[in-house]
Amino acid sequence: MIISVSRRTDVPAYFSKWFFEQLLKGSCTVANPFNPNQIYNVDLTPSNVTAFVFWTRNPAPMLRKLHLLDNYKYYFLITINNYPKIYERKVLKVERAVKHFQELSNTIGSNKVIWRYDPVFFTNDCDEDFHLRNFKEICSQ
Repeated sequence: MIISVSRRTDVPAYFSKWFFEQLLKGSCTVANPFNPNQIYNVDLTPSNVTAFVFWTRNPAPMLRKLHLLDNYKYYFLITINNYPKIYERKVLKVERAVKHFQELSNTIGSNKVIWRYDPVFFTNDCDEDFHLRNFKEICSQ
C-alpha cells in the first residue's frame, strides 16, 4: 500500500510528532473526508507499507527523526513557489525553504526529494514573465 501523507494537510510541517507516534504504534485511524463516520484503521508496519509519499512546504520538523523511516521506502514532494505575500502569507521564505530542501536532499538522497512549483496561477503580478523569472531563480538554487 502506498500511503500519501499530507494531501489533506501538511503533516510533515504541522503534525510530524503525531505521524511518528503513529508509526511507532504501528497503525493510525483516518476518517473518510466525505463521510466522517467512516473510520479506517491503517496498518503502518513496514510489511504493509509499500512507500510513503510526503507532500509538504516544510520538511524541517521531520529531519531529526528520519531514522525512524529506515525500514520504509519513501520520498518527499516539496512545494516551493516564492509567490508574493498577498497569495502566500504563511509559507517559509524562499531562502529558508530551499535550505530545508537542500538539507533533506543531502540527508536522504536527491532521488527522494522532488520540487513542486505548484499551483501555477496567473494574475496581473504573477504573469508569464513572473513565473519564468521566479522558476529560473528557484532552479538556480
